Amino acid sequence: MKLILFASLIFGLVACSSVIPPQTLADPIGILGQQVQVEIGGGELQTTALGSGSLTSQFADLDTSSSPIALNLSQSLFKLGFDAETLLETASSLIPCNISITDIKIDVTLRDEVQSYTLPSFRLNKLLELEQDKSNLKKFMTVTEDAFIGIALKEADVAALQKIITSGGNNTAEIRVSVQATSVPDLAPGSILTLTFGTSEATVTF
Repeated sequence: MKLILFASLIFGLVACSSVIPPQTLADPIGILGQQVQVEIGGGELQTTALGSGSLTSQFADLDTSSSPIALNLSQSLFKLGFDAETLLETASSLIPCNISITDIKIDVTLRDEVQSYTLPSFRLNKLLELEQDKSNLKKFMTVTEDAFIGIALKEADVAALQKIITSGGNNTAEIRVSVQATSVPDLAPGSILTLTFGTSEATVTF
């Protein structure tokens, strides 16, 4: 199984429908294959370890110049996912055999030369289990089925998002990932989990 997390975003309806079929945009915010390093650590056994990391990416506006009619974004299913492989860096000689990810929060802010927009937070909706690779004790593989969530946006939010992805010049995505985890022994302070984005996809309806 390739992915350990799906985050889905459902945008609210806007006026005007069209005959244009739903379109799938591969890697719309330019993060496929990029890594985020989350510095994490706890104290006593079985306490929750907390950590966060961030990255930025650039992506171009969606080209609508060839469309014979004005396009109005109606709905979108936006997926973010990580590869199954997670790497651990730690100075401790005591490395856990399993890591339980109890929460992942992803905040995405999109901005261009004119404006910015922050999406509602993506949150993990169930426990995520990582199991140590016996051939590499600092590599962990997910053993949990895919998890996903959906968030509805108001019409005004959809309009703001559409302006950013179709006008205003080159865009930047600022992504912050927060993680909560438990393990035995607990992850030592200063430990780093490296997560790799394995999917970035949006299916949009106009």
